Amino acid sequence: MYLSKTPLRVSFLGGGTDLPAFYEKHDYGCVISIAINRYVYVGVNSRFDNKIRLAYSRNELIDDVGLIENDRIKATLSKVNIASGIELFCFSDIPEKMGLGGSSAFTVGLLNALYRYKSVRKFPESLAREACEIEIDMLRNPIGKQDQYAAAFGGLNYIRFNADGTVQIVRVLIAEEKIISLLNNLLFIYLGQPHDSAAILHDVGMNIENHKNDRHLIRVRDLTDAFHDDLANGNIDNFAPYLREYWEIKKKTSSKISNIVYDDLYSVAMNNGACAGKILGAGGGGFFMFYVPEEAQQSFCKKFSSYRICKFDIDHVGTQIAHQD
Repeated sequence: MYLSKTPLRVSFLGGGTDLPAFYEKHDYGCVISIAINRYVYVGVNSRFDNKIRLAYSRNELIDDVGLIENDRIKATLSKVNIASGIELFCFSDIPEKMGLGGSSAFTVGLLNALYRYKSVRKFPESLAREACEIEIDMLRNPIGKQDQYAAAFGGLNYIRFNADGTVQIVRVLIAEEKIISLLNNLLFIYLGQPHDSAAILHDVGMNIENHKNDRHLIRVRDLTDAFHDDLANGNIDNFAPYLREYWEIKKKTSSKISNIVYDDLYSVAMNNGACAGKILGAGGGGFFMFYVPEEAQQSFCKKFSSYRICKFDIDHVGTQIAHQD
């Protein structure tokens, strides 16, 4: 039995520029994201009776991979060339559709576990690239490539998406205390409902195709590059201004990203110690990330005591095999 452990991620800046509709037209896109210490676990084991048993949000017991109802699992098993005789289960520290890249973390972790089940070792780049092929090319999901690479590699990264489809990972190598300081100033408010990333990203993509988002996302890319330059020099002080501008731009890329309730929550937060914030992932639900200086966090949390508030730490490793028999 093999059990993979794959981190979720928090995307800081650059979301939207990782969509093919943008980077294929504008030379490149880029994001800065960090893998966090919340995980998706996928277990794989052989099955004696040669059937396929799946346990995820529902259970399936079938005779052939072609009968699987879960499209993501079906496509991944087909890609790895497993047709029968396997048992698969998964669980996560945080439910899916929360803006933390859980769906792609699952795909990366599933690939990792299945390949190890077949005694094949894959580099993180291969796992991320194949996860993109499954989700974008095979399943036609209207998503970008950042989540797969964040899950596979772990750590704090600048990820560049080139017009020719290649992806470059640049590890942000700064002092650990700088990363800890940045994370210590971030609070994550659970909004109480999931989001529909596919619908939002489809809308963002359509607005790119109609040339409504070009200048917005070019500015997002510029902000991301500027923050990366700061990080390379060990400077994290400008993150809040970058994040504040990014959120205002991001809301313009689709009317589905925010609403009056979330806009009001943002205003209350900014009046109670927050310096900046944004909804994680595509938007529309999940978690609202706020930059709140540590000295203001006690009063901030008191103001939002009716919400569940989380803090996360960094995961340095990326997807790994946590257990094997």
